[in-house]
Amino acid sequence: MRKTFVLLGVSLSLVVSSASADALKNSLTNMLNTKETSGMVDLGNISLDAKPVKKKVRSDKTVIATVNGHKIIKKEADNYLKQRTQGKVSNFDHLPPDQRQRLIQELALPVIVLDSAQKELSEEEKQAVYTRTWMQKEARKINITDEQALTVYNQLKQEAQENNATGNIPAFETIKDKLKVQMIEKTLIGRLMKDAKITVQ
Repeated sequence: MRKTFVLLGVSLSLVVSSASADALKNSLTNMLNTKETSGMVDLGNISLDAKPVKKKVRSDKTVIATVNGHKIIKKEADNYLKQRTQGKVSNFDHLPPDQRQRLIQELALPVIVLDSAQKELSEEEKQAVYTRTWMQKEARKINITDEQALTVYNQLKQEAQENNATGNIPAFETIKDKLKVQMIEKTLIGRLMKDAKITVQ
């Protein structure tokens, strides 16, 4: 029973969390499409045909920095740089020293945040984060079409009319997105409960 309440409670956070995820996605998209800010890697002076600043060619597995004891290898920096520059630059060693420093600071931030979270969050809070993240990941795999949502809407509308509901029934378009979220939650919870082995003592 407790498991059911936990699942239902967590599922309600999907609406808020998905909105936050959209905001994060928009923020990252804007970051990539706008001029570089001082806190980010300034790519204005990079020659795309530049030779490596380092004379030796370093392998992908070379440790290029450590953050609180965590190793950052060159491959991670190369991949991140390629992502940040939308494929224009993909070799960390092509960056001047000051730009390498700033890129490492960007790569270090999630490591520092994770370290702080692991130290400061209680086990219950960590479990809530894991559960919410997993629920969001699984929810993204479920696709509800407008037609499916309209079918459920019409069923609910008919039930309301048969029960002589006095309140106004909102138009489908105004509640479509919320209805889809509820349908996704119901589908996901149904799958979880189907496979769960629950014994009451």
